Amino acid sequence: MPPRKIAMNWENLYKQDSAEEDDLSEPVVYTPLAREHFRNPRNVGEIERPDGRGAFGDPSCGDYIEVTIRVDEKEKRLTDVKFLLRGCAGAISTSSMMSELATGKTFEEALAIVDDDIIQALGGLPKRKRHCSLLGLQALQQAIGDYLLKKLLFREGLVKTEEEYEQLKAKHPFLFQAHSCDGSCEEKEP
Repeated sequence: MPPRKIAMNWENLYKQDSAEEDDLSEPVVYTPLAREHFRNPRNVGEIERPDGRGAFGDPSCGDYIEVTIRVDEKEKRLTDVKFLLRGCAGAISTSSMMSELATGKTFEEALAIVDDDIIQALGGLPKRKRHCSLLGLQALQQAIGDYLLKKLLFREGLVKTEEEYEQLKAKHPFLFQAHSCDGSCEEKEP
């Protein structure tokens, strides 16, 4: 018996669900509040001698952010959140809003912020720019983690000065900094 031919519907093989489809022809229109945060971002800069520092992205292949935090030791509350960023309008406006939402929050409250909180606070974002809201959140989470790890290492006597802590971070970057590139920077030439 000859093998049976199976008819493939090639048109639908790689078609995404219309709700998930990223229409590149969709205009990128930002809300007035998102445009305001892009034109006049809040909390841009770097805290001198920060209590915690986090970074996300890869400076060699795309959007990249560094977040520094100041902590009220007694209340375990973020008293200042600043960021430095290389990125698009969506990344700038969402990072600006992230810094406003996180300032004044306890660690638990700040770590509970999700990308939809930022998007809603800005009154929405174009569908293909929604991923930008994760950039600041990831760096904020790393900054809080950096602060907590530093406190643990000091308490346990593993480091005694800020300089020792920074040297330890430099010596073992894989312990302190998650590589967050999409992998394109590591692709080998054929």
